[in-house]
Amino acid sequence: MPDGWAIDRDGKPTTDPKAAMDGALLAFGGARGGNIALMVEVLSAGVTGANWSLDAPPLFTGDKNSGVGMTVIAIDPAVIDMDFSDRLANQLERLAKEFGVHVPGMSKAQARARAEKDGILVDDRLLERLRQPTALRAHGTEKALR
Repeated sequence: MPDGWAIDRDGKPTTDPKAAMDGALLAFGGARGGNIALMVEVLSAGVTGANWSLDAPPLFTGDKNSGVGMTVIAIDPAVIDMDFSDRLANQLERLAKEFGVHVPGMSKAQARARAEKDGILVDDRLLERLRQPTALRAHGTEKALR
């Protein structure tokens, strides 16, 4: 587990997943990530009357109900008279181009579009290895590459 993801039961940083299970996962993104986590907790515990995360007993041990809450928010952009998909795509593209914001999935979508248009470059030696019947049978992909 990468450094900075969790603390152990004593509140000390840990990279050991088992120790993290006895401690806590940390919010992502520093203070901003912490504020997002706080917003989620306010909706999930504060608004519903459930236990705050710090007050909830362990989920998997003990005989007390953890008293956790949940908030579900359903939004249907179609009820607004606009083309949400195009509007969102334009905003994400603008954020990426003008401000260098990393938009999750955008680079994969661009790579896929390039591959669909131009194909995928495969090193000649690797392609030859993949075409070898013994290599294909070993990986169960014989039919997939014919």
